[in-house]
Amino acid sequence: MRFVIVGAGVAGITAAMDLAGRNLGEVIIYSDEEYPYYYRPHLTEFLAGNLTMSRLLRRPLSWYHDRGIDLRLGKPVTAISPAQKTITVDGESVAYDKLLLAMGCLPFVPPMEGADQDRVLTWRTLEDTLEMEKAAITCREIAVIGGGLLGLEAARGLKSYCANISVLEFFPRLMPRQLDEAGSRLLQDFVESLDINVIVGARCEKILGNGQITGVQLQGGRIVPAQTVVVAAGVRANAKLAAEAGLTVDRGVIVDERMTTSDPDIHAAGDISIFKGYTWAIAPIAQAQARIAAANMAGEEKLYDVVVPSTTLKIVGIDVSSVGIVNPEDEDATQIRKLDNQAGTYKKVVLRDNVIVGSIVINDRRLAKKFETAISSREPMRPEEAQRLINQLR
Repeated sequence: MRFVIVGAGVAGITAAMDLAGRNLGEVIIYSDEEYPYYYRPHLTEFLAGNLTMSRLLRRPLSWYHDRGIDLRLGKPVTAISPAQKTITVDGESVAYDKLLLAMGCLPFVPPMEGADQDRVLTWRTLEDTLEMEKAAITCREIAVIGGGLLGLEAARGLKSYCANISVLEFFPRLMPRQLDEAGSRLLQDFVESLDINVIVGARCEKILGNGQITGVQLQGGRIVPAQTVVVAAGVRANAKLAAEAGLTVDRGVIVDERMTTSDPDIHAAGDISIFKGYTWAIAPIAQAQARIAAANMAGEEKLYDVVVPSTTLKIVGIDVSSVGIVNPEDEDATQIRKLDNQAGTYKKVVLRDNVIVGSIVINDRRLAKKFETAISSREPMRPEEAQRLINQLR
């Protein structure tokens, strides 16, 4: 039996470890990156200078070999042929019995004039991080397009290299998917206290420069000076190969509860997959899907259930936790909040039919963890109990 995995991120490596542990045959991973596995969320600490390369790349190549995993780096897959059950690497066909697509996603660059210039960078990989470091050292100003999780973490990391950082967010508030207005305002106050300039409602029209970037022009004519621009405006599933192979694709590769695609011998997991219309570019969901995919590739019967999405942003001095449904659109939801600007804390619980379905917690790790556990287990909670919990002192 030959199990082939395309992609060496968290989904690919998790599935490979599970399959190798079953001793059912060959486990081969093809990765287009030159570096072995690293935990992508740790790139923030690496960019900020708080994590060395050796600590980021925790596992030597021998680690994979000793566990029966054949990891092939710098080997991009260029085609998939489901009818022949092969993939193409370096112009040659490689056969598989079961195939897992775990190529993750690609950064999205909004269409705007000047986006094709040098020093317009995206941030997804270790190689991207090294390029950002190199560019930042010689800059007076850097503009980060995107005020979501990735953009804020990029701004914080780049602050180690360049004093003048601006975050440009299209929506009226930071992290609009994960926070409500009150939580976002508290976060923005903190980010600005780090001497990072934040501009919300920023519609970027043009990246100025002619071979050498000078700034970003916003709608209305305002110019934000910059010699490097980092685009952190979201991601798109890396599903081009799957689409070309004839698999069912809609923003990503469609999978069922077994993480099976429209081809019974091809599975997908992580950021590339679409399950019940949704995809979440976060590591816990990628790991959970990879384990289900591996089990079914091995001939077992395991079904995936939706993992509650959670987001954690850690900047020195602040912790932001967002779990589940935090901005309900229905009137049946009960929302309970407590904001303390002086203490720098914000707590919000969302209840539906006396069950906790979402929470936002800023600067209270213990309560954040309690709510995350309760949401994952669909724990009953009455409004008075939620009020008591958020009223507790840290």
